[in-house]
Amino acid sequence: MAGSEHRRGLLLTSLGVAAIIPDATFVRLVDASSMTNAMWRTGLLGIALGVFLVARYRGGLWGVLMALGRWGIVASVLSGSGTILFVVAVDRAPVSNVVLILALSPFWAALWTKIFVGVTVARRTLISMPFALIGVAIAVGGTSGGLLSDGNLFALCCSLGFSANLTIIRVNKHLDMVPTAAFGGFLGCIALAIIGTDASLSGKDFALMLALGLFILPLAMALITLGGRLLPSPETALLLLGETALSPVFAALVVGENLSLQAIIGGSVVLGVLIVHAGVGLKEVSSGERSSSSPPRSVS
Repeated sequence: MAGSEHRRGLLLTSLGVAAIIPDATFVRLVDASSMTNAMWRTGLLGIALGVFLVARYRGGLWGVLMALGRWGIVASVLSGSGTILFVVAVDRAPVSNVVLILALSPFWAALWTKIFVGVTVARRTLISMPFALIGVAIAVGGTSGGLLSDGNLFALCCSLGFSANLTIIRVNKHLDMVPTAAFGGFLGCIALAIIGTDASLSGKDFALMLALGLFILPLAMALITLGGRLLPSPETALLLLGETALSPVFAALVVGENLSLQAIIGGSVVLGVLIVHAGVGLKEVSSGERSSSSPPRSVS
């Protein structure tokens, strides 16, 4: 049974990663402003996840929502603002920059957990973080605007917010936090509408937004969430690196985005560090499972 669950987890998570790879490229393909793009993205994501939650919980949905409490509100705000920041970042920085900066989220999450929960940061995380930061600095420093360009800063804010959300989910792992993504979508859409964002889209942009907001994002989120529950966290992290590696390549092929030598070198450093970090974590998990399953030794 354990082997079957593991294979199912691998399949679901891999399909989810494959589904999310075109995400940043779709943002680039939409000609509308980043705020218009973000308003449609958040609204459609909220609708799709809302339908999913109603179908899943039916009459019990209200109880699920009430159980989220104040952390549910915080997570919803972080989720909605993170979606907007991601769109703005992709509009203003190369896709490779954005996905590499977002790949640092697990490191920030470890620090948030240490600060607010008091959980000790693993040694492998403390050792890996400086090397990952150096790799990101190499990759994004050579692009126009330099290391502190507005697109990179928006991506950094997105990464910090996303990692804070990961921390909330970890602390409240006994709760279903998917409703916060739906509420975050609605909150983001309403906020952008209130400030007067133009909602008009061309026919092509409308088709792209429907595909992204109603199918690609909800499908990827559902698959990764379901698959991640059946896999150790380091293994899930390893699979998610597929998006980090392949999203820039996909963007280069579809929209002709240039991949500089600096981006390739820095990205390779980051990917290498993350692979080793996740691999060591997976080995620790496997060792722990073997230890717990082995019979106790007799003491002579």
